[in-house]
Amino acid sequence: MRVLIIILAVIQFLFAGLTGAVGDFADGGEIWERAVLMGVHPLAAIGLLVMAFVPRLKTGGIRVVQFLLIVNIAADLTLALLILGGVTKGDWWLPLLFSVIPVIGLGYSLSARARG
Repeated sequence: MRVLIIILAVIQFLFAGLTGAVGDFADGGEIWERAVLMGVHPLAAIGLLVMAFVPRLKTGGIRVVQFLLIVNIAADLTLALLILGGVTKGDWWLPLLFSVIPVIGLGYSLSARARG
């Protein structure tokens, strides 16, 4: 399972980095949408990388990663709902794509924390 998490963490990091860089240059979008793209996603991806590559991460470190992943997931779900509600423009399903790997990572973090 750890190898899969490493692969997913690297994919998420590259995806978050690319979209964060593009988000900085893109026109449109509110400041909070850009903060999610350029802040929340990369920080959560870095946290997931740390958790994937450090075999025996301390409980405090796992909690920090869990917090980052939860913030990432919550931000993406909120954005999807705002798009569905017509508050902002975009494709509602796109933010949900950003949360697939963090959801898997959160599940992994819970099992890692249980292993202690």
